[in-house]
Amino acid sequence: MAYWTPIRGISDPIPIRTFQGVYKPDDEGFGLSESLFVDLENMSPASFPALTTRLGYTQVGKFGTRVLGMGAWKDQELHVVFNDGTWRRLNSDGTWTQLATGLNTSAEWTFANFKGNLSGINLIGSNGVDPIKRYDGSTVSNLSGAPSGGNYICTQSNRLYCAVGNEIRFSALNKADDWTTVDDAGSIVHETNDGETIIGLNEGIGHVTVLKPSSIYELWGKGPTSYRLQPAATDIGVVADKSASIHDDIMPFISRDGFYLYQGGVRPEKRFSQAVQSFIRDSNKANLSKAVTASDGEHIYFSIPYKGNENDTILQYSPRYQAWYPWTGISPTHMIRIGQDLYIGDSTGRVLRLDGDKDNGSPIQWKAVTKPFTAATAARKQHWFKLYVVVDLPSGSTMRIYLSPSVRGNDWVLAKTLTTDSDMQFKKILIPTNSIANANAVRIKLEGTGKVTIHEITRQFREMPMR
Repeated sequence: MAYWTPIRGISDPIPIRTFQGVYKPDDEGFGLSESLFVDLENMSPASFPALTTRLGYTQVGKFGTRVLGMGAWKDQELHVVFNDGTWRRLNSDGTWTQLATGLNTSAEWTFANFKGNLSGINLIGSNGVDPIKRYDGSTVSNLSGAPSGGNYICTQSNRLYCAVGNEIRFSALNKADDWTTVDDAGSIVHETNDGETIIGLNEGIGHVTVLKPSSIYELWGKGPTSYRLQPAATDIGVVADKSASIHDDIMPFISRDGFYLYQGGVRPEKRFSQAVQSFIRDSNKANLSKAVTASDGEHIYFSIPYKGNENDTILQYSPRYQAWYPWTGISPTHMIRIGQDLYIGDSTGRVLRLDGDKDNGSPIQWKAVTKPFTAATAARKQHWFKLYVVVDLPSGSTMRIYLSPSVRGNDWVLAKTLTTDSDMQFKKILIPTNSIANANAVRIKLEGTGKVTIHEITRQFREMPMR
């Protein structure tokens, strides 16, 4: 009786069901975990461990041609300054109210909430050029007694703080309009050997974080008799005030050489951002001062000018999964969280709210590229017998799968196109593999438009004999 002889070298199916974002390697990525992509665009961890399209946005307003600042009054009202010289408030019905005109058309704003001796909580705003302003719930006016040229307004221990050049100015205790009373209000000169001026102030727990391009300091104390400046890092700085934010009492920020987390009391660290270090290395350094950072309470967003002169890339970081997801198609100049919403002001004057699965009505374009898959050794050729993906693809979305028999380059061969008139849920899609016979390495590229969730990528191959 004759028996079939099994073909030697055939692997068991190799599924990938956990996707952990992007890792931009310096080489081709052979040593990376199969759960990582070497290129990723407009995806997110919203369905982790599956991979799904990022949030879309709704345009809620547009004035002028650039957003210069965003503030939140009592974490309820969005306030935006535009480069047409206006300060505007977004109302609950979606309309806008103009609160101030004639403001500087290029200086960027920072905001803080403070009551002190004012009649109620005010939103205080500064840009270093116009007089420091305050919004009392209905109108915007100058803050009486505030320092001329004051910028980077913030609050700490019932005082207002701002910077003028290399001076840290502080108000009298619980007095927003008193910056001169001896032994209560005053200033601290902060000189460093490099001659850099202060480019930001950030409220920390029990201290004010003082930001310079090449160093970071902490101002501790509650008044003139107890103030002391301590260095947090003398060789790490921030690129701009708006490039530092707060997330779970940690200060994420962008420096000239990387993305950092600062927890206070210890040196800022960037090991968490090794996966995306190449983004900062290859960014447009001449315009890196435009970079901006924000948090939505769950994720941290770093936006940098990567390929152009404006911020054209957002790097979404998930502290929970320690994973990175690059976004394109949005050009933030400022970002702010109000309640559960994240708002973005962009380089064209638009104000966007992240929500939904479309970019203001347009389908989102996305992409995911795997590392080169090899046999046990990259020197051995492989013949792929089977390849399939398991996806959710709603009606109207499209998906294309490309294969490449090379470790680098653009020799992609279109293997499958999916367009559906009805929703696909957890659908297994077989991919033809005839274009990658006898290859040392195989890469997979998935791209498309509209909502998609990728649950699994599975391959099965035969290792060819060594020669």
